[in-house]
Amino acid sequence: MATPYLVLMIAFGIVPVVLAVVTSFRPSLANPSGGLGNYTLVLQDFRFLPAVANVGVFLLIYVPIMVGMVALMSLLLDTIRSRWTVPLRAAYIVPAAISGSVSILVWYFMLEPTYSPYGDALRALGITEGTQIWSAGNLTAIFVLMAFFTGAGNWIIVQYGSLQSIPDDILEAATIDGASTSQIGLQIKLPLIKKYLSYMAILTFAAGLQIFVEPFLISSTVYPGLADDWSLNQLAYSFAFKSANLGAASALSLLLLVVCIIAALIVVFRTDFFEDAGVRKS
Repeated sequence: MATPYLVLMIAFGIVPVVLAVVTSFRPSLANPSGGLGNYTLVLQDFRFLPAVANVGVFLLIYVPIMVGMVALMSLLLDTIRSRWTVPLRAAYIVPAAISGSVSILVWYFMLEPTYSPYGDALRALGITEGTQIWSAGNLTAIFVLMAFFTGAGNWIIVQYGSLQSIPDDILEAATIDGASTSQIGLQIKLPLIKKYLSYMAILTFAAGLQIFVEPFLISSTVYPGLADDWSLNQLAYSFAFKSANLGAASALSLLLLVVCIIAALIVVFRTDFFEDAGVRKS
């Protein structure tokens, strides 16, 4: 049963990583000697630290909001016991069906005062031109909104499914003991799905660290140049396709991979993620 997974992991996981490692040491026009110079080139690039700051602030806002709001909405959805449960679950999936490129168009029309269905409200706040919203200082907040509403729906359904795995006798015992709905949700249900939330946090962090579509499309279509090399993945794209430096692009990609692995290991061992397999917090 594990064979299909192993084949896919080797073909689309291990092989690309090995290829990236090899490529990261190859010479280029910017670094004819190759080797570790590609990593030095990335770290010393004037765009690297600003991109790190942009993505870092984005993650500090995005990951807690995503995990917290998804947990809250899942708990609320789990309390509903009516014929509306299924339509509500289906409704959460609809925003998640919108791809990154379509999401850019949707949010552009929502935030552009000239076209927005909320134009009157925006003008009441003194916002009459799109440049008042689409500015460098607002990009992080805009990207958080885009990423949250694109990805939250699927995760709400996943966490709702994890709540269904909680044995009914535990909930019944809590009710008999006089626990309120909020106490059951926060003190019983939430701790019991902690591992699922940890798994979500790992994948959300990895996805946020690799943010690319939103800043790239805004910078290349809606407001040219507004978010050039805003994210680390954009910088890797610039190295690979604008500077023809695949070595530096591969080096930056591997640095992102290392950060993802370290973050995942911290979450895993700080939350007893594999407690059934004998892994415990130290």
